[in-house]
Amino acid sequence: MSLNERAPVGLSLREEFILKKTRSLLMLGCAMFCATTLTAKAESISVWSRQTDESISVLKALTDAFTADTGITVETFNTGIDFEQRLARAAAGRTLPDIVLNDTAAMGQMRQMGILQSIDPASITGNQDVVASAWDGAKANDGKFYAVPMSAQSFAMFVRKDWREKLGMPEPKTWEDVRKLAEAFTTKDPDGNGKDDTFGMAIPGSTTRGYTSWFMSSLIWQAGGDFVKQEADGFVPTVNTPQVAAALTYVRGMICDKLSQPGAINATTGDTLPTFRSGQTGIFMSGPYHIPQLDAEPGKDKVEVLMMPAGPGGIASLAEGTSAYLLKGAKDEAAAKKFLAFVISPKGQEIAMAEGSGKTPLVRLPVNAKVDVNAVRNDPRWMIFKETFDKYSHYMPAVPNWTAIRMITAEGFNRVLAKCDADIPAELETLNKQVAKELSNQKALSASAK
Repeated sequence: MSLNERAPVGLSLREEFILKKTRSLLMLGCAMFCATTLTAKAESISVWSRQTDESISVLKALTDAFTADTGITVETFNTGIDFEQRLARAAAGRTLPDIVLNDTAAMGQMRQMGILQSIDPASITGNQDVVASAWDGAKANDGKFYAVPMSAQSFAMFVRKDWREKLGMPEPKTWEDVRKLAEAFTTKDPDGNGKDDTFGMAIPGSTTRGYTSWFMSSLIWQAGGDFVKQEADGFVPTVNTPQVAAALTYVRGMICDKLSQPGAINATTGDTLPTFRSGQTGIFMSGPYHIPQLDAEPGKDKVEVLMMPAGPGGIASLAEGTSAYLLKGAKDEAAAKKFLAFVISPKGQEIAMAEGSGKTPLVRLPVNAKVDVNAVRNDPRWMIFKETFDKYSHYMPAVPNWTAIRMITAEGFNRVLAKCDADIPAELETLNKQVAKELSNQKALSASAK
């Protein structure tokens, strides 16, 4: 008998009273049970982030603010190493998070893993405030968006200003200027300790995670070259050009003439940063995320931030960023999209910029056009990165899986840099064929390159 049915005819007044009382208790119990059930199923999402523990407090500040605004709780996980392997294991075990915060350049690899869900920008509140160039980095070669951009960045030169001024050297503007400054830092005892223990440029030449290719990219564009050329039906590999050869010749000269730190050919970015902080090297090409660490050591008064040098092809810089990816099978897509909207909102952007925290920010240059980086940072050094991003930046080509090509070119470039007598044009011809083969495997090779 449903609770809304009338009492059967013929019941005594006492029996009818007991029945009504029972109905009331049942309805009260149901209400209490339903409330308990709804509470137990309170909205929650899981977010994984590729970052070290050094900056985990920034992620916590972001998720705490989101929870305070929406009531949606966030379970987080972070690691700066083997992130992709952990994602692969989670995919195999069907324990993937709802959202992943990862490099913009990782989109192709994650798509190949089959874990990304395409996103309609119009479905994310505040999407119209994100600058178009940032959305470009979230678009795959199939024309679909697989991420929401949350941070952008370009690169610049960190230079030991105290060393440069002591030696009476000008601010470097060109490749030739940087070479001369590297020579002076290596041979003229800029720290004045009487020892032959300083070098010019910090170079991450390791093939680990494709660092050789990552480092060379800005110089390749400065030389007027590129990795590939996009055609209507695909891509043509272009690493065998004179421009790419010129970039490799320039960097190999730094290594072979001992103007870079010892072991540069096997160094990761994690290895090169300490050489600059400790006073072993005096020129360090990197992103704005290192400003807080370099302000602490060797010190804000000793380091200057300068725009990337002009090569034969002009000024150029790699453009990178961090994106928020929505994964397939997200437990609560609506809640996940609320988080995506929060990270691109002015409030979310400013929290993730972590100004004054001394920690590496999650958002370097904001992607929300309503956020004034100069007003938040109040530091003219950040404007160098913004101007570079606005005028001279290049995102990696939108091939289906750039990570695979980055690893192939890293191996090829590293091989050239490690051999001071290597035939660079011949090595690049071989490398160009390897890139063409990979593009073919990805079904992205233009017919004109076959």
